Amino acid sequence: LQGFVTGLSNGKRTRKTIENILLTLSSILKTARTWGYDIPKVCLSDLALPQETQHEAHCFTLDEMSRIIKTADEPLSTVCFILSATGMRIGEVLALRLQDLDFRRKLVKIRGSVYDGEIGTPKSKASMADLPMPAALENRLKKYMESPHYKENVLGLLFVNRRERPYSANKLREKKLQPLLADLKIQRAGFHSFRHAVASQLIDAGAPISVVQAQMRHSDPRITLGIYGHVVPQSQRDAVESLAARL
Repeated sequence: LQGFVTGLSNGKRTRKTIENILLTLSSILKTARTWGYDIPKVCLSDLALPQETQHEAHCFTLDEMSRIIKTADEPLSTVCFILSATGMRIGEVLALRLQDLDFRRKLVKIRGSVYDGEIGTPKSKASMADLPMPAALENRLKKYMESPHYKENVLGLLFVNRRERPYSANKLREKKLQPLLADLKIQRAGFHSFRHAVASQLIDAGAPISVVQAQMRHSDPRITLGIYGHVVPQSQRDAVESLAARL
């Protein structure tokens, strides 16, 4: 187990990710023990885990998101617009069905997520939620559904590939997004940078942390603060600017 943990600690995974992997493995080993396999019980505290390091989340600027949306081909353009307007995860966007779009109540319902081209459940229980649908997003979705880029399919998905299957986020990133970023001379990044950008922009605009937590669908506001604690809201800048001017 220690060798397994050491192999995971190659700098590409956070301590939290490694802990989640070990929790899953622990559940597997516990089941094996109940089935009679002779497997020793190892506690998490018995293993040497990597030290937690805080990395500032990379995010696009508003200008960069706008340029990506304007330049990208469909369906990538609409996918990026949804990411930029909601802060959804890419897997959740690729799993959107028509029934998840409530135009009457102006809501986007998060009920699924795509992993490696297959539809599954969202990341967590907190991830299953209804998000507000801004007017600009409503118009964009309706326009896309009326365009030749949208294909009706047996899965009822908003976005499908030529085989009428869900898109793979990895392939979409490698074959479409990253070449586009290179052409636009924007720093190489993944779809999660849209999510980070939305949270950062909300905080910068002075939205309460509870509002940002609800939009990001974090189970605890401390998660939101842990990821975006480096963002200095404009309201804080204005307050300090006012104080300094009075001094």
